Amino acid sequence: MSGGFITCAGVGKTYTGKGRPVEALQGISLACAEGEFVCLLGLSGCGKSTLLQMIAGLEQPTTGRITVAGQVLDGPSSETSIVFQDHGLFPWMTVRANVEFNMKARRVPPAARRARADDMLALTGLTAFVGSYPHELSGGMRQRVGIARALTTHPRALLMDEPFGALDAQTRGHLQAELLSIWASQRTTVLFVTHSIEEAVFLADRILVFTPRPGRLAAEVMVDMPRPRLPTSPEFAAVAKGLRAMLGSEGGSE
Repeated sequence: MSGGFITCAGVGKTYTGKGRPVEALQGISLACAEGEFVCLLGLSGCGKSTLLQMIAGLEQPTTGRITVAGQVLDGPSSETSIVFQDHGLFPWMTVRANVEFNMKARRVPPAARRARADDMLALTGLTAFVGSYPHELSGGMRQRVGIARALTTHPRALLMDEPFGALDAQTRGHLQAELLSIWASQRTTVLFVTHSIEEAVFLADRILVFTPRPGRLAAEVMVDMPRPRLPTSPEFAAVAKGLRAMLGSEGGSE
Protein backbone atom coordinates (compact mmCIF):
# COMPACT_ATOMS: atom_id res chain seq x y z
CA MET A 1 0.00 0.00 0.00
CA SER A 2 1.36 3.44 -0.93
CA GLY A 3 0.29 7.06 -0.77
CA GLY A 4 0.49 7.61 2.99
CA PHE A 5 2.98 9.14 5.36
CA ILE A 6 2.84 5.87 7.31
CA THR A 7 1.99 2.68 5.46
CA CYS A 8 1.70 -0.98 6.35
CA ALA A 9 1.56 -3.56 3.56
CA GLY A 10 0.59 -7.12 4.49
CA VAL A 11 2.07 -6.76 7.97
CA GLY A 12 1.89 -9.78 10.26
CA LYS A 13 3.47 -10.71 13.56
CA THR A 14 3.96 -14.19 15.00
CA TYR A 15 5.65 -14.79 18.34
CA THR A 16 7.62 -17.99 18.67
CA GLY A 17 8.99 -19.46 21.86
CA LYS A 18 9.15 -22.75 23.67
CA GLY A 19 5.44 -23.34 23.18
CA ARG A 20 3.18 -23.14 20.14
CA PRO A 21 3.66 -20.05 17.91
CA VAL A 22 1.18 -17.22 18.63
CA GLU A 23 -0.05 -15.18 15.68
CA ALA A 24 -0.73 -11.66 16.97
CA LEU A 25 -1.42 -9.85 13.69
CA GLN A 26 -2.32 -10.99 10.19
CA GLY A 27 -2.30 -9.16 6.86
CA ILE A 28 -2.49 -5.55 8.08
CA SER A 29 -2.51 -3.03 5.22
CA LEU A 30 -3.20 0.63 5.94
CA ALA A 31 -2.07 4.15 5.13
CA CYS A 32 -2.12 7.27 7.32
CA ALA A 33 -1.86 10.72 5.78
CA GLU A 34 0.33 13.43 7.25
CA GLY A 35 -1.57 15.42 9.87
CA GLU A 36 -4.31 12.79 10.24
CA PHE A 37 -5.60 11.60 13.63
CA VAL A 38 -6.21 7.85 13.43
CA CYS A 39 -7.41 5.60 16.24
CA LEU A 40 -6.69 1.87 16.31
CA LEU A 41 -9.68 0.36 18.09
CA GLY A 42 -10.20 -3.18 19.30
CA LEU A 43 -10.58 -5.46 22.27
CA SER A 44 -7.62 -6.04 24.56
CA GLY A 45 -5.14 -8.54 23.10
CA CYS A 46 -6.01 -7.93 19.44
CA GLY A 47 -2.52 -6.73 18.49
CA LYS A 48 -3.08 -2.94 18.34
CA SER A 49 -0.14 -2.18 20.61
CA THR A 50 2.05 -4.68 18.78
CA LEU A 51 1.35 -2.89 15.51
CA LEU A 52 2.14 0.49 17.08
CA GLN A 53 5.44 -0.80 18.43
CA MET A 54 6.35 -2.10 14.97
CA ILE A 55 5.51 1.29 13.44
CA ALA A 56 7.76 2.81 16.13
CA GLY A 57 10.53 0.46 15.01
CA LEU A 58 10.72 -1.23 18.41
CA GLU A 59 9.68 -4.61 16.98
CA GLN A 60 10.06 -6.13 13.54
CA PRO A 61 7.15 -7.58 11.55
CA THR A 62 7.25 -11.27 10.72
CA THR A 63 5.71 -10.59 7.32
CA GLY A 64 5.03 -7.49 5.26
CA ARG A 65 6.56 -4.03 5.16
CA ILE A 66 6.17 -0.75 7.04
CA THR A 67 7.21 2.61 5.60
CA VAL A 68 7.50 6.01 7.30
CA ALA A 69 7.94 9.10 5.13
CA GLY A 70 8.62 6.85 2.16
CA GLN A 71 11.42 4.91 3.85
CA VAL A 72 11.16 1.21 4.64
CA LEU A 73 11.39 0.84 8.40
CA ASP A 74 14.22 -1.25 9.82
CA GLY A 75 14.43 0.34 13.28
CA PRO A 76 13.26 3.46 15.15
CA SER A 77 12.63 6.45 12.87
CA SER A 78 13.54 10.05 13.69
CA GLU A 79 10.15 10.96 12.19
CA THR A 80 8.17 9.30 15.00
CA SER A 81 7.92 9.47 18.76
CA ILE A 82 5.95 7.16 21.05
CA VAL A 83 3.96 7.70 24.27
CA PHE A 84 3.09 4.62 26.35
CA GLN A 85 0.35 4.06 28.93
CA ASP A 86 3.14 3.93 31.49
CA HIS A 87 4.63 7.40 31.10
CA GLY A 88 8.18 6.04 31.44
CA LEU A 89 9.57 9.06 33.28
CA PHE A 90 12.84 8.83 35.15
CA PRO A 91 11.95 9.26 38.85
CA TRP A 92 15.31 10.80 39.74
CA MET A 93 14.97 13.54 37.11
CA THR A 94 12.99 16.77 37.32
CA VAL A 95 10.23 17.55 34.86
CA ARG A 96 12.62 19.70 32.84
CA ALA A 97 15.30 16.99 32.74
CA ASN A 98 12.75 14.38 31.67
CA VAL A 99 11.42 16.62 28.91
CA GLU A 100 14.95 17.37 27.66
CA PHE A 101 16.07 13.73 27.78
CA ASN A 102 15.33 12.74 24.16
CA MET A 103 17.03 15.86 22.87
CA LYS A 104 20.07 15.27 25.08
CA ALA A 105 20.32 11.73 23.71
CA ARG A 106 20.42 13.24 20.22
CA ARG A 107 23.14 15.69 21.32
CA VAL A 108 21.03 18.81 20.83
CA PRO A 109 23.00 21.77 22.28
CA PRO A 110 21.93 22.84 25.81
CA ALA A 111 20.51 26.24 24.83
CA ALA A 112 18.41 24.73 22.04
CA ARG A 113 17.26 21.93 24.36
CA ARG A 114 16.12 24.41 26.96
CA ALA A 115 14.28 26.60 24.46
CA ARG A 116 12.43 23.67 22.90
CA ALA A 117 11.62 22.18 26.31
CA ASP A 118 10.24 25.54 27.46
CA ASP A 119 7.97 25.66 24.41
CA MET A 120 6.64 22.15 24.99
CA LEU A 121 6.22 22.71 28.74
CA ALA A 122 4.17 25.80 28.00
CA LEU A 123 2.13 23.92 25.38
CA THR A 124 1.27 21.19 27.90
CA GLY A 125 0.65 23.57 30.82
CA LEU A 126 3.65 22.43 32.86
CA THR A 127 5.76 25.59 33.10
CA ALA A 128 5.11 25.94 36.82
CA PHE A 129 6.35 22.39 37.49
CA VAL A 130 9.75 22.34 35.77
CA GLY A 131 11.58 21.65 39.04
CA SER A 132 9.17 18.99 40.30
CA TYR A 133 9.84 15.25 40.32
CA PRO A 134 7.45 12.64 38.90
CA HIS A 135 6.32 11.41 42.33
CA GLU A 136 5.13 14.96 43.10
CA LEU A 137 2.78 15.01 40.11
CA SER A 138 -0.65 13.53 39.47
CA GLY A 139 -1.08 10.74 36.94
CA GLY A 140 -2.48 13.16 34.39
CA MET A 141 0.41 15.56 34.83
CA ARG A 142 2.93 12.76 34.42
CA GLN A 143 1.32 11.84 31.13
CA ARG A 144 1.55 15.46 30.01
CA VAL A 145 5.28 15.35 30.78
CA GLY A 146 5.52 12.23 28.60
CA ILE A 147 3.69 13.99 25.75
CA ALA A 148 5.89 17.09 26.10
CA ARG A 149 9.00 14.90 25.96
CA ALA A 150 7.72 13.09 22.87
CA LEU A 151 7.09 16.38 21.06
CA THR A 152 10.51 17.93 21.73
CA THR A 153 12.15 16.15 18.79
CA HIS A 154 9.66 17.62 16.27
CA PRO A 155 8.18 14.25 15.31
CA ARG A 156 6.04 14.17 12.23
CA ALA A 157 4.07 11.31 13.80
CA LEU A 158 3.09 10.81 17.44
CA LEU A 159 2.37 7.18 18.33
CA MET A 160 0.23 6.81 21.46
CA ASP A 161 -0.41 3.47 23.16
CA GLU A 162 -3.49 3.88 25.38
CA PRO A 163 -1.85 6.87 27.09
CA PHE A 164 -4.93 7.71 29.17
CA GLY A 165 -6.08 4.17 29.92
CA ALA A 166 -5.02 4.16 33.59
CA LEU A 167 -6.56 7.54 34.43
CA ASP A 168 -9.91 8.35 36.04
CA ALA A 169 -12.71 9.42 33.70
CA GLN A 170 -12.55 13.13 34.54
CA THR A 171 -8.77 13.39 34.06
CA ARG A 172 -9.00 11.29 30.92
CA GLY A 173 -11.59 13.60 29.40
CA HIS A 174 -9.53 16.66 30.24
CA LEU A 175 -6.40 15.19 28.64
CA GLN A 176 -8.30 14.11 25.54
CA ALA A 177 -9.36 17.72 25.01
CA GLU A 178 -5.80 18.92 25.67
CA LEU A 179 -4.40 16.42 23.19
CA LEU A 180 -6.75 17.67 20.48
CA SER A 181 -5.65 21.23 21.20
CA ILE A 182 -1.98 20.22 20.91
CA TRP A 183 -2.68 18.28 17.71
CA ALA A 184 -4.50 21.27 16.19
CA SER A 185 -1.52 23.53 16.89
CA GLN A 186 1.22 21.07 15.86
CA ARG A 187 -0.56 19.14 13.09
CA THR A 188 1.45 16.05 13.88
CA THR A 189 0.14 12.77 12.52
CA VAL A 190 -1.32 10.81 15.46
CA LEU A 191 -1.84 7.06 15.71
CA PHE A 192 -3.71 6.40 18.93
CA VAL A 193 -4.37 2.93 20.34
CA THR A 194 -7.49 2.49 22.46
CA HIS A 195 -10.08 -0.10 23.42
CA SER A 196 -12.60 2.64 24.31
CA ILE A 197 -15.23 3.33 21.67
CA GLU A 198 -16.09 6.70 23.19
CA GLU A 199 -12.46 7.80 23.22
CA ALA A 200 -12.02 6.84 19.58
CA VAL A 201 -15.14 8.71 18.46
CA PHE A 202 -14.17 11.79 20.47
CA LEU A 203 -10.64 11.97 19.05
CA ALA A 204 -10.31 10.48 15.60
CA ASP A 205 -10.66 11.58 12.01
CA ARG A 206 -10.68 7.88 11.17
CA ILE A 207 -11.07 4.70 13.21
CA LEU A 208 -9.52 1.38 12.21
CA VAL A 209 -11.35 -1.51 13.85
CA PHE A 210 -9.41 -4.69 14.67
CA THR A 211 -10.70 -8.23 15.06
CA PRO A 212 -9.73 -10.40 18.05
CA ARG A 213 -6.42 -12.24 17.77
CA PRO A 214 -5.00 -12.71 15.29
CA GLY A 215 -5.67 -9.03 14.73
CA ARG A 216 -6.95 -8.13 11.28
CA LEU A 217 -8.53 -4.95 10.01
CA ALA A 218 -12.27 -5.48 10.19
CA ALA A 219 -13.47 -2.01 9.21
CA GLU A 220 -12.54 1.60 8.59
CA VAL A 221 -14.88 4.26 9.95
CA MET A 222 -14.65 7.94 9.03
CA VAL A 223 -15.80 10.26 11.83
CA ASP A 224 -17.28 13.16 9.93
CA MET A 225 -18.24 15.37 12.87
CA PRO A 226 -16.94 18.83 13.71
CA ARG A 227 -14.89 19.27 16.88
CA PRO A 228 -15.43 19.66 19.78
CA ARG A 229 -17.67 16.60 19.79
CA LEU A 230 -20.38 16.10 22.36
CA PRO A 231 -20.74 12.50 23.59
CA THR A 232 -24.40 13.25 24.31
CA SER A 233 -25.19 14.22 20.70
CA PRO A 234 -27.24 11.88 18.46
CA GLU A 235 -24.46 11.87 15.86
CA PHE A 236 -21.87 10.74 18.41
CA ALA A 237 -24.20 8.07 19.74
CA ALA A 238 -24.89 6.74 16.24
CA VAL A 239 -21.19 6.29 15.41
CA ALA A 240 -20.54 4.69 18.80
CA LYS A 241 -23.48 2.31 18.34
CA GLY A 242 -22.16 1.18 14.97
CA LEU A 243 -18.70 0.53 16.39
CA ARG A 244 -20.13 -1.36 19.32
CA ALA A 245 -22.00 -3.62 16.91
CA MET A 246 -18.76 -4.29 15.05
CA LEU A 247 -16.87 -5.21 18.21
CA GLY A 248 -19.70 -7.21 19.73
CA SER A 249 -21.29 -7.05 23.15
CA GLU A 250 -17.91 -6.80 24.91
CA GLY A 251 -16.63 -3.95 22.74
CA GLY A 252 -15.09 -0.87 24.15
CA SER A 253 -17.27 0.23 27.03
CA GLU A 254 -15.58 2.45 29.58
